[in-house]
Amino acid sequence: MTIRSILLEQLEAVYDRNHWFVCFEMAVKDLTEAEVHCKGEDGHSIFELVHHLYFYNERYLCKFLGEEVQELPRNYNTFQARDAMDWSECIADFRKVMLKFRKEITACSEEKLTKWGGTLTHLFIHNAYHIGQIVSIRKQKKWWSTHPVVKG
Repeated sequence: MTIRSILLEQLEAVYDRNHWFVCFEMAVKDLTEAEVHCKGEDGHSIFELVHHLYFYNERYLCKFLGEEVQELPRNYNTFQARDAMDWSECIADFRKVMLKFRKEITACSEEKLTKWGGTLTHLFIHNAYHIGQIVSIRKQKKWWSTHPVVKG
């Protein structure tokens, strides 16, 4: 396997295709605006978790593209949306970032992938962790089907 194929498979697994664990698209499927604002046992809502994922993925996409990214204070709350973003906007923005990542990883040079491979792998693992939290909140609130949805 190449670095490119591994990264694309990881991105697919966390974004839009169930493999060993639930992907993002399945984790947020059919949630209402009211549901996404209920807090889980860990203190965060699904909306906050998705915003956090959007925040970091968007920043790392910008870095990957060679764009400058603003330094933020150490105590900056990445779970809190700074504007009047609603659920549908948050989901749409996250999807745009993930699709752009897929496009860029597919098209970039092997040298760039070698340089960025470790960082992107950790970013995608970070996504999987928080997607697991989303599924946990849904299970706590009884908003999760009991039907198996993953392979492995």
